[in-house]
Amino acid sequence: MQHAKIIEENNLIEFHNSWTGEESVYLNGQLVSKKSSIMGISHSFETNQSGELIRYILTSKVSNELQVKLDLIRNGIIIQKDIAINYGNLPKKPEQEFKENGKSHLRHYDLQEALEEFKKAAKINPNDPEVHFHLACVYSLQEKVKEGFAALKNSVENNLVNKEDILSHDMLAYLRIQPAFEGFMNSGFIEYNLSETTG
Repeated sequence: MQHAKIIEENNLIEFHNSWTGEESVYLNGQLVSKKSSIMGISHSFETNQSGELIRYILTSKVSNELQVKLDLIRNGIIIQKDIAINYGNLPKKPEQEFKENGKSHLRHYDLQEALEEFKKAAKINPNDPEVHFHLACVYSLQEKVKEGFAALKNSVENNLVNKEDILSHDMLAYLRIQPAFEGFMNSGFIEYNLSETTG
């Protein structure tokens, strides 16, 4: 396993490369790209920062010395070049274990257990948008509308990368059928009228 951490303004970009050549890129803890490569490949992803859309391309490459290195492009301009890759596994973050446990419980519809694990993860890192997204899934399955909307709002405010998942994820179906959802969606998942909810 090889890995690298890149701090770019207020963003943390993490790169993982397995021994099988599977590359994963995380932006602020969220998986934004996964591809297989032998001699290098480009990963494109974007984020909103203070209302501005930022487009990144992280390119892996193999040097003449057969070392994997990275180039980072922001909005078409190379901002970091020949970033060194470290060998070994990244140390696990405490909240990551709680998040993974929560996701496992959620897949098996063990809702109370999932809720407890996600709350533990959120207590350690309240800015993880994926934790709030999964909390919204739990609340939706429990038919807790207000808590579900609040969790989705927190997720979006913390820069959830794949907002389209709100409109397609099966576990959020109950929230999507609520009268308040259309206004919530039109506000960019930031504002909703509690009096319109049914839960």
